[in-house]
Amino acid sequence: MRSAEGHKKPFTTCSSHLTVVSIFCGAAFYTYVLPLSFHTPEQDKVVSTFYTIVTPMLNPLIYSLRNKDIMGALKKLFAHCSPAQKASSEA
Repeated sequence: MRSAEGHKKPFTTCSSHLTVVSIFCGAAFYTYVLPLSFHTPEQDKVVSTFYTIVTPMLNPLIYSLRNKDIMGALKKLFAHCSPAQKASSEA
């Protein structure tokens, strides 16, 4: 890895995975470490959603964002939806 972009790829993937692990461990911490007096049924539903649905869905998202075609499409989408783009097209 001689280029700056080559050095950046492992860091971005690693940081994304660390974020997912933090979400997973935070949900586990809430579920198993905090006393039951802090839990409400609504909060438990949200935490279980993160634990069982959101965390597993993030891994494919992380790897798909490494694809240049998908990143290009997302950039075009966000550029099209940005407020600055709308303001310039209205003028």
